[in-house]
Parts: sequence; C-alpha cells; structure tokens
Amino acid sequence: MLSLIPEYAEHGLKCLDLNFCEMMNPGSALISDGERYIDTLLSLKERYGLSYIQAHAPYPRNYAALTNEEKALSDKEIILAASYAARLGIPHIVIHPIKGSVNDNVSYFRSLLSHIDSSIMIAIENMEGQGEITSPDELLEIISELDGRAGICLDTGHANIAGEDIPGFVRACGSNLIGTHIADNDGRSDQHLLPGFGSIEWEELIPAFRDSYAGYLTLECMFFSRYLPESISGSIIDLALSISTWLENL
Repeated sequence: MLSLIPEYAEHGLKCLDLNFCEMMNPGSALISDGERYIDTLLSLKERYGLSYIQAHAPYPRNYAALTNEEKALSDKEIILAASYAARLGIPHIVIHPIKGSVNDNVSYFRSLLSHIDSSIMIAIENMEGQGEITSPDELLEIISELDGRAGICLDTGHANIAGEDIPGFVRACGSNLIGTHIADNDGRSDQHLLPGFGSIEWEELIPAFRDSYAGYLTLECMFFSRYLPESISGSIIDLALSISTWLENL
C-alpha cells in the first residue's frame, strides 16, 4: 500500500480502501512494525488529501480446519486490523464469514466484536463457494444477531460466481448494505477484473445501487493488471477511473 497510494493519488484516486490482507504476507510490516506503518498511512492521507473509506481484514482460508492456536492467531490479526482501521478513522472493515452455518458465523462474529472498538462497524462479505455464506438472506440473518454493529459488503464478483441475482441482492440488503467490492469475472472464477471485462450486466446492476445504496462503489480489481509491466500502471489507473465514470453515469 505504501508504494501504491502515492501513485493512485497522483492519478486522481482520493477515496481508498486499505487492504490489510497485506498482513497475510510473510514478514509483513503491518505486523512487525505496525505502528510505524500506520503513521506512514496517516502521513500519506494528509499529504495527498485522501479519504480512507473502507478497509479489508485478513482472513483464514478455512477457519474450521485450523487448530485452536491457529484460530487464535487468525482472530488476533483481524482484531489488530480493526484497531488500525479505528486509528485511521475508517468507518467499517470488511470481514469474510467462515465456512459453516449462520449460527457458526453468529458465534464467530460475536467473539470478534467483543474485542473490536465500538466505533468500527464490520461489513460481512458474501462468499461464493460450497458451504460458504453466499446469499443476502443468510447475511441478513447473521447481522440481525450482532446488536447493530454489522452490515453487509456486496462483492459483485463473488455474487456472479454464486449465480446470485445481483440487482436483487442489492435491493434485498437495502440500508444494511454498507460497503462494496466492485469486480467482474466470467462467472466461473474470482478473477477481480475491472467492470466490463467479464459477464456482469452493469447496465442492469447500477440502477439497483442508485435506488438502494448511498455508499461507495469500491473497485477490487487487483488481478486485472497482474501480468502487465509496472511501466504502464498509470494507464491502468486512468482506465479504472474512466470505467468508474462510466458506472457513475449509468
């Protein structure tokens, strides 16, 4: 993030989601030198006039398969990420549900919330795989048990893979939708493409957001340029901005 944020800002991106999944990298400075890292993020925010509008917590691949020690470490990292979000003035942090039932997830999120600053909402993300939480009905049932401290983050790519009616998903969530991950794919794998490069019908989806959602459409398209040279990264950022304008105009 520390190297990307200045480039984003210089190309006109001012409202950013901070991806604390970086904590999952071996030797991550967010764990080994977290306070200095957060100080640098605050400095960048001030220098470029940025808004940090959302964050993403690290996540376990399969929580149920972890040992108790591994579960405790995963929980600790998510709670640490939430504390960073609170310090940075971020209103909510996106957290993946775990594989399992609605009740399993209610217990999981209640435990996490008991250690998370009350100033931070959690936004529970829809997933796409077998045995995972995929539907708005499941998400609404989970957040109804969390004492007003949770909302929903719609990941359009995940919803496309799961075969969800995405405009219907938006309308079902209503005011409980507090965040988004906007990404496209072919409906088979989580490709994290820019909108328009997959099979999602954006002309049908955007009116649902317009009618039911007052927050940000946050691009999560980090794989779009993974095989392209860094020398054209500025052109990719400009393309993302142009696509964002297209979505806004819809």
